[in-house]
Amino acid sequence: MLCFIILVGRSRDLQGLAKAIVKLWESSAIAKIAIKRGVQNTRNEWMAEELKRLTGGTLLSRNKEYILFYRGNDFLPPGVMKTLKERQEATYLQQHEEEQARNMATAVIESKAKTTKGSMVAGTLAETKAANSRWGNQPSSEEVEELMRDSALSRRASLIKQLQNKLALAKGKITKAEKSLAKVQDHLQPTELPTDLETLSVEERFLFRKIGLSMKPYLLLGRRGVYSGTIENIHLHWKYRELVKVIVNSKNFAQVKHIAVNLESESSGVLVSVDRTTKGYVIVIYRGKNYRRPSKVRPGNLLTRRQALARSIELQRREGLKYHVSDLQERIELLKSELEEMEAGKNINVEALDSMSDHSSISDD
Repeated sequence: MLCFIILVGRSRDLQGLAKAIVKLWESSAIAKIAIKRGVQNTRNEWMAEELKRLTGGTLLSRNKEYILFYRGNDFLPPGVMKTLKERQEATYLQQHEEEQARNMATAVIESKAKTTKGSMVAGTLAETKAANSRWGNQPSSEEVEELMRDSALSRRASLIKQLQNKLALAKGKITKAEKSLAKVQDHLQPTELPTDLETLSVEERFLFRKIGLSMKPYLLLGRRGVYSGTIENIHLHWKYRELVKVIVNSKNFAQVKHIAVNLESESSGVLVSVDRTTKGYVIVIYRGKNYRRPSKVRPGNLLTRRQALARSIELQRREGLKYHVSDLQERIELLKSELEEMEAGKNINVEALDSMSDHSSISDD
């Protein structure tokens, strides 16, 4: 928004024009001055410098017809400036009164203060003797070492007690996990391995093993293990081919062997081979020469998909708790042996003992 001031007359006595510009700056940031043509003794250059000195504004532009002035970012209206000056004067007066009152109070306190009798003893031998007689002598290095040893013993005993509490809690969790696992295992009724299994000759076993390892279709056995859906998938594979290739992602051969025997008994097939490959252990099962697809491909004596997952979780929890319990037992035995050695009076580095205790507490957390 631009405000105009039309100047008529000579370029002197510009105080009134400066007041008008300041008044306009209260409502507009820029003031535009129009110079009337034909007025004698009118010099816009001198007028611009004089108005800049009188108003304190910023000259934006100047030509023969117009002069533009900007009020600036720090411009304050005269009313605001007057209020600020009054507040500043009132603050100065209040500070002056407070300083006078403070000086008077200091003078009164100094007049009432009593002079100290006798010489100062701070930092002297007399003060040291008085402190020793009052508080006693400082402990020696042997006493400090004994105190540190007693502190280390108490910390070690507290740490053993804490680990024993954690061990009891972990054993309780193991019992709870075993109960949950037994509850899930109640639904499992595995089939025994039949005695009249179909036998394969060496040549047939070699041929089936070679064909099974080279097959592209395979059945992946995951964390759920053998359950009703696994047997159903095996029968679906046998619908189109005589062999089924099962890949097990496990590193324990005994566990893989147990899985292979379980698959053989539940599916009524013939186990051909168990081989280790780059993808894991491969189990090849032959459906048999007299194979007939059962009316119910999903057996009811095995766990369901949900129950198999719950069994896997409980087994994993139990194994983790067993490892945690064994670790706690080893650490408790180690701490007890070190505590007995300390109580027996053997020389043990207290600083090393403290560092070991701190490490044990951090690892517990």
